Amino acid sequence: MGSAKPDKGRVSLAGATAAIAVAAISLTIYFQVIDNSSASASGAAILSEIGDHLTVRCLSPDVTVRLNGFHGIVEFTNCFRDAQVQGFDGPTERKNATISGHVAEGTQELTIIAPQKTSFKFAVVGDSQGKNDFLATIVSSADDCEFILHCGDITPSSRRSEFAAASEVLNASNIPVMTTPGNHDAREGDLTEYTEWFGPAAYSFEYSGVTFAFVDSSDLAISPHEIEWLRTVFKDADRKVIVTHAPSYDPYSGNHTLDSSSCDRLQDFAHEEGVTAVFSGHVHSYYLLTVGGTDFMITGGGGATLTSGVHHFVEASVSPGDPGFKYVKFDITSEVSQQPHVTLKGRTGQTTNVTFDELAAMQLVTGQSSYENLYGNVNGYGIYTGPRICALLDLVGGMADGDNLRISSSDGYVQEYGYVNVCPDSVWLESQGDMVLAISLDGQAIPAWAEGPRVAFVPSDGLYSNLDCQNTSYPGQGWWEYPSGGARWVKNVAIIEVVSGA
Repeated sequence: MGSAKPDKGRVSLAGATAAIAVAAISLTIYFQVIDNSSASASGAAILSEIGDHLTVRCLSPDVTVRLNGFHGIVEFTNCFRDAQVQGFDGPTERKNATISGHVAEGTQELTIIAPQKTSFKFAVVGDSQGKNDFLATIVSSADDCEFILHCGDITPSSRRSEFAAASEVLNASNIPVMTTPGNHDAREGDLTEYTEWFGPAAYSFEYSGVTFAFVDSSDLAISPHEIEWLRTVFKDADRKVIVTHAPSYDPYSGNHTLDSSSCDRLQDFAHEEGVTAVFSGHVHSYYLLTVGGTDFMITGGGGATLTSGVHHFVEASVSPGDPGFKYVKFDITSEVSQQPHVTLKGRTGQTTNVTFDELAAMQLVTGQSSYENLYGNVNGYGIYTGPRICALLDLVGGMADGDNLRISSSDGYVQEYGYVNVCPDSVWLESQGDMVLAISLDGQAIPAWAEGPRVAFVPSDGLYSNLDCQNTSYPGQGWWEYPSGGARWVKNVAIIEVVSGA
């Protein structure tokens, strides 16, 4: 069976097991995500019980569900290959990695048993960030593996609709996809949406002599308590694998990692315990460093805008008698899922597509700017060029005071703005500058500029700060939804839609 732990207070464990999780960190703790289910599970998370339909997400090859009076349809998602349900005599149906069946009243317990192999392959990917076409390609390409490890940042901004879209892709997989949350999957530290879709943010399972432990680093930290949990999970384990989001090494900027204490903590633990591999994402590139016999791998090429290299996933091979893994990196050569135009939708339903060449032919604004992110870091330095969005909307009937503007990225990310954001008066112009749809950065145009077309604010001081964001956000929008100036700078804009306030 797998093992679960309280993930920094964000997962609701079944009452009877929460105390065990804190005190003993037992290897048979129930993975209970919802409190209102009559059933309980080990090796899996109960995602929902609605009427006579129980949904269970497998987080281990072997799963036990105690029904405690429930009867009806039981749906096991994320099942391992060739897994079989035991405990009742009725028929089951398997579609992709989902097994379902109708359980009669009186059934006490169901188990899933999956055969394990001494030689097998698994895939590792990270940072799809809503680029679900890339994710679907990876899932399909890894079909000869036994399972996939996703190192987090499944969504661009942890919205429910984004989790739903990603979940649809993962549920179409023929093999299980085991996930850990990234910082983009936790809205201001809140993992509620993540756990509702995927279960606990930290857990472990064993497959054919390899113990996989998933550690929540969505807050870019790993605590001493989590290290002690890992120590318990890995007790008597042969090969040991840690899956987490943020790495402890960064080969590029040097600061795109866990906090410094967590980096030391994780590296020391890996050395002391003889950890076979630590898999992470967060840096949108590929990097492999072996230190003291431990492979520290970054694989953040699942679809998000790249730091370096190409989009990719990694396949790891496990063989009996070989204490390590052999890796093959597979590049994804598909073009970034950006349509060749921006779709404009007017307040009365008028719609038109504007190509990048047509955008370049409009009257353009050029200005130096940058933005501040949630953590107070300033990024995005450069000279941005593009048409004012206020002028762009004239093509579909304009925008009136009281309307909202909804801008959607090709990965499903959405931001909303008010009238004075789009057509600023002198006061807001001082704070935010013109709101432009940038089509080039420092003279580099689409498609070479992979983040364009992009919303950019170009104030006279060259910085759209978090204070500027706060001062120029309508109630319920921008700062009041997510306190970050950078969150307003939507990249890979696909749709600009005026929502009438009338």
